[in-house]
Amino acid sequence: MNSLSRLQWTILLVAWLGWVFDIMDTALFNFAKVPMMTEMLGAVRYKLEGPRWEGQIQTWFLVGWALGGLIFGILADRWGRTRTLIVTILMYCGLTGLTALCRTPEQVMVARFFTALGIGGEWAAGAALVAESLPDGLRARAASFLQTAAAIGPVLAALANIGLAGSSWRMLFLVGIAPAFLCVLIRTKVPEPERTARKSNPESPLAMLSELFGNKELRRNAIVAMGIGVVGVTGAGVVPFWIPNLVKEASHGMAEIAIRHRTSNATMAIHVGTLLGVFAFPLLAERIGRKRAFGLFFALSPVATALALYGGTDYNRLLLLLPFATFLSIGVSAGFVLYFPELFPSRLRATGAGLGYNVGRIFSAPIPWLTGLVIASLNGSIAAGVLIAGCIYLFGLLVLPFAPETRGKPLRAD
Repeated sequence: MNSLSRLQWTILLVAWLGWVFDIMDTALFNFAKVPMMTEMLGAVRYKLEGPRWEGQIQTWFLVGWALGGLIFGILADRWGRTRTLIVTILMYCGLTGLTALCRTPEQVMVARFFTALGIGGEWAAGAALVAESLPDGLRARAASFLQTAAAIGPVLAALANIGLAGSSWRMLFLVGIAPAFLCVLIRTKVPEPERTARKSNPESPLAMLSELFGNKELRRNAIVAMGIGVVGVTGAGVVPFWIPNLVKEASHGMAEIAIRHRTSNATMAIHVGTLLGVFAFPLLAERIGRKRAFGLFFALSPVATALALYGGTDYNRLLLLLPFATFLSIGVSAGFVLYFPELFPSRLRATGAGLGYNVGRIFSAPIPWLTGLVIASLNGSIAAGVLIAGCIYLFGLLVLPFAPETRGKPLRAD
C-alpha cells in the first residue's frame, strides 16, 4: 500500500477510526449489560429474565442498525460520503453517552435503537468512501486493514471495562462520547471522492431503490448481498454478545470484580482470532475467489464454535478455542467491505452496500431475543443457546450459488 497518496491514507485512517469507535460503542453494551440489568431488575429477577431482556435490547439495536444503513446509505448517495460520516458519528457518540442516564430496560432499548441508526449509517458511507478513493488493486488489502476494527474496537471496550472495574456501568457509556472528536478531522481533512464529487445523485430515495430493484442484475446482487449480510452479521455477533454470560457461567462462585476482569481478558483473547481472520479472508478471496472464500468460512464457523462449547463452559477452553471461532465467524466480515461495493455502480454503491450489510440485520434482529428464549428454555444454559445460534452460517451456503464472482474485475462505474 506504499503507492497510496497522503490523502488516500487519511481517508483510510478516518474510515478505520470511524469503524473502530462504532464497534467499541457497540461492545460497551456487552460489558455493561449484566451489571446494568442486575441493577435495574434486581438479582433474583435478573436470573429469570436477564438474558431475555438483553436479547430483546440487542434485537432493537440490530433493527436500528439496519434502518440506519438504509436511510444513511441513501443519504450518502445524495449528500455525499463525508457529510454523512460526520452526522452518523455525532449521532452514535451522543446517544451512547445518553445511555448512561437510563433507569429502566425500556429506556436502554430506546437509546440503543437510536444509537444503532448512526452506527449502521456510518458503515455504509465509510465503505463507499474507501471503495471510491482507493485504486482497484489495493482494495483487498484495504478491506483487511479496515476490518481490523472488528478486533480493535472490542479490545478498547475491554480495556475501558478493566480501567473502570471499580466504577458503575454508567461510566462505560460515557467513554463512548470520545469518538465525536473524529468529526473535526473528517471536516478539515477529507474531501468528497472524485467519483462522487463530480455529480451527486439527484434522484429521490424511492427512485434510487426502484432503480436498484427494477434492474434484474442489480436486484439479484442486492438480494445476494442481503442474504450474505444476514448470515454473516448474525453469526459474527453471537459469540461477542454472549461472551460475558459464558464467562459468568464458567466462573460460578467468583467475586463480581474477578468475573469482570475475566470477561475483559476473554474478549481480548477472542479478538486475536478476529484480527487474524480479517487479514486472512481478503487474501484468500483474492486467491480462490469471493464465493469459495465465503463458502469455506461459512462451513467451518459452526464447527469451531461447537468445539469450544460442546459439553458446557470451561474458562480455559473458552480462552483457547473461541479465537478459532471468531477467526471464522468475524473474519468473514472483511469480505463485506471488499465484495458488496463490487456489486453496484457508483451512483447506487452506498445504497446497495448499506442494504447488504445493514438491512439484513432486520432479518437477523430477532436472533438475540430468540437465543435468550432458548437459553431460558434450556434452564439458563448459555453454551447451548450459543451453539444453536451459531448454526446460522449453514444457511449462507444456500445463498452462494446465486452470487456473482467479482474477483479480478474493476469497480463498476455508472
